[in-house]
Amino acid sequence: MIELSVVIVTYNSEKQIGLLLDSIYKDRGNIDLEVIVLDNNSADASLLVVRNHKTKPLCIQMGSNTGFSIAVNQGLKKAKGNYLLLLNPDTVVQKGTLKKLLDFAKNTSPFGAVSPRLLNPDGKPQASVYKFPTITNAIMKNFFNCQNCFGKYLPDNRVQKVDVATMAAFLIPRTTFKMVGGLDEKYFMYYEDVDYCRRLHESKLPVYYLPSAKIKHVHGASGRFSSHYQSPLLASSRLYYGEFYSNVLNLVLWIGHKWQVILRGHKFRD
Repeated sequence: MIELSVVIVTYNSEKQIGLLLDSIYKDRGNIDLEVIVLDNNSADASLLVVRNHKTKPLCIQMGSNTGFSIAVNQGLKKAKGNYLLLLNPDTVVQKGTLKKLLDFAKNTSPFGAVSPRLLNPDGKPQASVYKFPTITNAIMKNFFNCQNCFGKYLPDNRVQKVDVATMAAFLIPRTTFKMVGGLDEKYFMYYEDVDYCRRLHESKLPVYYLPSAKIKHVHGASGRFSSHYQSPLLASSRLYYGEFYSNVLNLVLWIGHKWQVILRGHKFRD
């Protein structure tokens, strides 16, 4: 029985995917694992790199750029492992991480998912978790100085439950997949992690952050939600919240930004 299925979605990822597959191969140890790569119609040599790699991945061509959620779900359906690990193609697994994630998942109950500590290319920790992006949390950050209430933040160096963990590196057991299902396919990109973690919490399945497990995220730190008014996140946020709530949230963020500018101006004059 395969213990771990690693699911990776590629899109023009030829410069990154080889490094990721190399890191998985080096860190596999005695783990019986499979690698499944779903390619969203890359125009570069991503498929060639994958097919020639010694991890012998199962490579599935999606035929078009279907987006993240649809491709992930195809991978989850094909996976045979007891545990399912989603990895972005621009990640690199650090030594001992696969075993640490598996051991934690096996020895934790109740359990929904676990995410490792992400590292920037220079090795410094990267913000990778966040609270559910609600209007209340936006107000708490912008008007009451609650720095971790809205947008990605870096947790302290201890195992802890979190609201949402980015899916750049995200492990779930097969039991979670059977209970909660896959990602909501209405999300082409962004907010699929928020939606999925919300469903886990509603099912009483906690999401954990495991800082001793480390994965380098070569792409670098992601943007914060506080800047999503003019970003690609906006379309996905409207799908998640609905038009009215999304507009109210964006208004709160805009007012909060102006308020912070005013406060900084006062501090400068003082």
